[in-house]
Amino acid sequence: MEENNLQQKQPAIKQAWLRVLLFVLMYLISSAILTMVAGIIMVLTGSITMEEIQSVAGNKGNIIFLIFSQVFSLIAAALSIWVFRKFVDRRSIISLGFEVKGKIKDMIAGFLVGFLILFLGFIILYFTNQLEITVIEYNVKAILGSLVLFIIVAIVEESVMRGYVLNNLMEWLKNKYVALFISAVIFALFHGINPNITLLGFINLILAGLALGITYVHTKNLWFPIFLHISWNYFQGTIFGFEVSGLNIKSIINHDLIGSDLITGGKFGFEGSILLSFLLIAMIIVADRILAKKTV
Repeated sequence: MEENNLQQKQPAIKQAWLRVLLFVLMYLISSAILTMVAGIIMVLTGSITMEEIQSVAGNKGNIIFLIFSQVFSLIAAALSIWVFRKFVDRRSIISLGFEVKGKIKDMIAGFLVGFLILFLGFIILYFTNQLEITVIEYNVKAILGSLVLFIIVAIVEESVMRGYVLNNLMEWLKNKYVALFISAVIFALFHGINPNITLLGFINLILAGLALGITYVHTKNLWFPIFLHISWNYFQGTIFGFEVSGLNIKSIINHDLIGSDLITGGKFGFEGSILLSFLLIAMIIVADRILAKKTV
């Protein structure tokens, strides 16, 4: 009954673009404040030093601090979404795309697509002598810790970027693909200050935003992009040993990049590779055509 009442109410702010702008501002401010709080708490409790916090920005991520800070980002995202959905949009949070019933296949498909793209990229780079494996090592704490980290990251970013931003942009714009592109650019801008970012890396982040959102414009369900995002980061960083958007994560496979940065992605990771550009474009086209036929 409460959800039906929410669906019947008109938004407090009629302009969807303005709702997106104000939401993003609230999320950024609350996330920055809470992340600072997380850092202060960890420094005061002796869990981390100021030097270690600074090293996170210098591409040597402390997994405990990263998890802790992302938990606070999750709180900021949840708070921002709750405030805007209840008092501004006057819609239910579930309607952003969190319906679970019948979505197990979407979860599995998203996870497999993320693995497939990263596996193909790694294999192509390896067999074309663009990288050389140096050592394979297992660190259970790092492997499990990074999985927790990337689950939180995926939930935060997909809830914010696809769940709220893209959802409202699609309400504002008649052309859902234009809405998708704008949301993808915003997604890339969110990562614009990451270490060692390049122009190609920024373009690939836009493509990644399109890949993560292409199913949402057809289904308005978040589970495919959430699990694609988890798989993408986890296999890229923890398994195959690339930097994740410039961030260094302890991995199972360690390698040296011996090819051109244009091909390998260099210090920004595989997300800076032109090879990834083609893989993402192919994935976007295939996914769009499959889903467009199903929704006709």
